[in-house]
Amino acid sequence: MNEQKIQSLVLDAITLTNQSREDFEQIPVAQDTALYGAQGNLDSMGLVALLIDIEEMLQDKGINVSLSDERAMSMANSPFKNVPTLVTHISSLVQGA
Repeated sequence: MNEQKIQSLVLDAITLTNQSREDFEQIPVAQDTALYGAQGNLDSMGLVALLIDIEEMLQDKGINVSLSDERAMSMANSPFKNVPTLVTHISSLVQGA
């Protein structure tokens, strides 16, 4: 799965997340959306929910990866900061799967 398809999947997961959020809580569905951290649109629970949605979408395509393992959570530069860093993280996991 290439990064363009992964990005599309991440954006689909954000759209899914937005379905359960109020209008004023909507997360921008864009290639550079900040997800987690100081500028992020998600708190830790929201991030976990998004990651679970992405993992399920990947499983539907026959790809089994864990996005929130200890290694990812302890990285100095969070792979969950924004859409591009998350896409890169997922791509590296998929390549290794």
